[in-house]
Amino acid sequence: MAWHKAGRPEREAWIADPANRPAGLSLDVASCLVAECPYSGGLSRLCDLHLSGCNGLHSRGQSIGVRQYAATATVLSRPAAGRCGFAGCGYEISRHGLCDGHHYRWTKVGRPPLPELRAELERRATPSFSVAGLPPLVALEFQYLLQVRTDQRRSKVVPSSWVRAVNTVIAEGATSVRDQPASYWRQLSLNHTTVPQLFTDLLEALGDLDGPAEEWDRDVWRPERLGYSIEERQKVAPLDFTGITQPWLRERTKRYMRLRLARTELRSVARNLHDVVVFSRFIAESRPDQQNDPAVLDRSLLESYIGWVGRRTVEKKGPHYGQPVSPGSRSRLLSVISTMLETWRRYGWQPALPPDARIHRDEYPRQRGLKANFIDEYLMEQIESEENLALLDPETRTLVLICRDEGLRIGEALTLKTDCLKKTPSGRWALVHYKSKDKSFRAIPASRVVVDAIRGQHGRVRERFSDGCHWLFPKVSGNPDGKYPMPYGTVDTRFDAWLKRIRLIDSNGDAAIVNWHQFRHTLGTRMANAGVSGRTIREVLGHTSWEMQEHYSRIADDTLRREYEEKYEVRFNLKGEAVKVRRDADLSGVEWLAEKIGRRLHAVAGGWCGRHIARPCPKTAADGCYFCEDFQTDREFLPIHRDTLARTRELQINATAAERPRAAAVNERLATAVEHVIASITDQEHDELSPSPDDSEAVRHKTERAADAG
Repeated sequence: MAWHKAGRPEREAWIADPANRPAGLSLDVASCLVAECPYSGGLSRLCDLHLSGCNGLHSRGQSIGVRQYAATATVLSRPAAGRCGFAGCGYEISRHGLCDGHHYRWTKVGRPPLPELRAELERRATPSFSVAGLPPLVALEFQYLLQVRTDQRRSKVVPSSWVRAVNTVIAEGATSVRDQPASYWRQLSLNHTTVPQLFTDLLEALGDLDGPAEEWDRDVWRPERLGYSIEERQKVAPLDFTGITQPWLRERTKRYMRLRLARTELRSVARNLHDVVVFSRFIAESRPDQQNDPAVLDRSLLESYIGWVGRRTVEKKGPHYGQPVSPGSRSRLLSVISTMLETWRRYGWQPALPPDARIHRDEYPRQRGLKANFIDEYLMEQIESEENLALLDPETRTLVLICRDEGLRIGEALTLKTDCLKKTPSGRWALVHYKSKDKSFRAIPASRVVVDAIRGQHGRVRERFSDGCHWLFPKVSGNPDGKYPMPYGTVDTRFDAWLKRIRLIDSNGDAAIVNWHQFRHTLGTRMANAGVSGRTIREVLGHTSWEMQEHYSRIADDTLRREYEEKYEVRFNLKGEAVKVRRDADLSGVEWLAEKIGRRLHAVAGGWCGRHIARPCPKTAADGCYFCEDFQTDREFLPIHRDTLARTRELQINATAAERPRAAAVNERLATAVEHVIASITDQEHDELSPSPDDSEAVRHKTERAADAG
């Protein structure tokens, strides 16, 4: 913090400066940074008068560093009050008989009597957290808290808060912090911001020691203690079984969820647990006198539950509050209980269930068709406006571009690594991300816009953490080592605030709201409307079933991948460069997906449009595709190019004869571009790119073997 306030000077030189030792711990004070100021400075190296002036500028919205302020500030004076009472200090008094610098240190060490200030500062010359004066058991409890907070690496322990917490316990004369509840200790420190949280964390950590050693035996399972990675537990809270009020049902649910965790992703198990909690609540409401009797679980109860689920309404505050629960959610509530009962019966758990204690498939509600959840193009025009995107902070803007162009789930985007970009042999960029649905890493084509945005974000992460953070979007606060990725709540709050700022409205002029997941559906819809095959949509979006793919696809694609997967396929861009695509590469799937996304059904005359599906055409009709950097063509379009050249030259000659120089110049420019494309295609220097007969034969055999294996 002090380094940032100093304007981020060169690190090594700043650290070596004795004046930059931890303020509040050293005996000596330094002069205020303002030239010729007669007062001493505290943590910010400014005296109280100049610190107040600097903070005033900040409160008025001016972003200015301490050294920048000190370079332009003038000397301020106050009535003389004598010299500082700290032995050997010659600066003017601020308050309580001390100069600004020593007064700051005096407050940080707990305001001891002035004769004891020197000894207190000497004892704290090295930053530390003292437990002096605490009873032995309380000292161990505070030391354990310090170890827990250090292991978590989420937020720092403020030394002054530590001192206040220790002094509070000493003043109470407690032999253990656990003698009183957390609320008791918190109310003793209400005037301080971080001290109450220290007591809460301490009592929670001590209470955790009382639980069973095995995590499976606890009533709350923490995913990190079960061995789940940060990617796997993204947006997943601890599995809390305390909401199941029937002890017999809680124990069977634990066994069932442990089996589920062996084969299902953590997020699905957390959702299943919530559904069992709902079932437990139903039992408590409908059979209050049989809470401890497993015999309550019979067919009569299940029939009542089916009817109760059918009458449920949305309880969460929001746009759907009070509306009937969707058929899909009702089916899930019934399916979870049905599957758990079947597992109970399969493994012979005691007590045995009645034979008719079942929920049958034909008792689930009828499913509706899939809802089109894409963002209307009227709204997308506002969201994609460069003027509106410029109002987003760089991190959130990068996330918007990734979700829009790549179709990632927001949880997958937040857990991208800094090395998520990989380059294919043909020069394309691939985005490698963790797919939460099947716990795997996969690669998809990355648009140029996304590549540039990710590179910029990587630079910001490196500036903040050097090379110590491997997350592309690290947590903003409480993350000194870059250990944690950004939580969903942070970006969701930023995104909602931005939508309000740009005043997003629908075609009727009403305020509109969109969410992150709708970008994924929008990409799928755009791809389907552009003629991209259903198989390609499924590969890009990473769907594990064909159901969602069929939701987007409306146009059949008869082009098989093997027609594309030749040894080399040569195309030419506007620079006359051959675009060479190799099939036998580690990221060949990315090559194929990028090609399928880029080739539109209603493409262009004379070639293909390579523009990413999420970016609209610039519509430069005056020039046509021959001047677009995304235009690609090959030999099969030579007749079209030659016909275009002949007609353009004729138009140029006629315009010149009619003394229309502007029209003649436009047609001459187009004719030159067409000639350049024709020359690039027919140039003999590209013949070397064709595969040799031996290579073609080898590729043919290799392809046949791969087809047999598939």
